[in-house]
Parts: sequence; C-alpha cells; structure tokens
Amino acid sequence: MQCEKCDGIAAHGASGPNVWVPVRDEAAVVNGLRSSGWWVAAGARFRLASAAGVRITVAELLPSEAERLAADFSEALGERQATYGG
Repeated sequence: MQCEKCDGIAAHGASGPNVWVPVRDEAAVVNGLRSSGWWVAAGARFRLASAAGVRITVAELLPSEAERLAADFSEALGERQATYGG
C-alpha cells in the first residue's frame, strides 16, 4: 500500500493478525483514532521490553480500508503533536 500522507510511520508485523506501530504517546494516538472510528489498543499491556506503541489488529481490515486507516493514523500523529507537544 502506498499512502502519500503516511511517510515516516514505522510499523512491524512479521506474522499474525496484528501490526505494532511505535508512537510517543499511546493514549493520544488511541483517542485520535477512536474519534475517527478506529478501535486500536494501547501497547502497554502487550509489550515486555519495547518502547510505546499501539497494536492494530488487521485480520479483518479490507484492502480498501487500509489507506484510510493509514491516513487517519497519520492525522492522529499530527494532532497528537499539536495537542500534546510531541
């Protein structure tokens, strides 16, 4: 997938239905995505030694929805920086 608004968003997911996306402020990004209609999980309960991030289950994500999710994620990151000081 190519999304011109998504440059610089790193994501990890080698196998399984979940993708891990590192962020500085989990709560702000989770709340930003929820306001756009996406339900993602703050990473605190899933991580052992990694930095902050959010966990996105993509098992039922349709290809047609992927670009909108990425664009909304990018917007949530930008909103977080403006609202919470990055």
